[in-house]
Amino acid sequence: MKVGDLVIRRLYSPSYTGIEHRSAARQREELGHGLILTKQMSGKPRHACITVYYPKTGQIYDIAESLMEVISD
Repeated sequence: MKVGDLVIRRLYSPSYTGIEHRSAARQREELGHGLILTKQMSGKPRHACITVYYPKTGQIYDIAESLMEVISD
């Protein structure tokens, strides 16, 4: 993933529980696709995160890179 890629919330991960899957599906439906603005390391433990702008809602969120998938380079 790199700045400028279009991304969307990943719906499947082997570690997802039912609640996590429903949350991912809700976020994907409400927010739609997004544009990566920045990449950074953050959190505890430190992990790769991205800042994403969602044009559908006009909102900006930080999220773990592992929870997103690229839909267009």
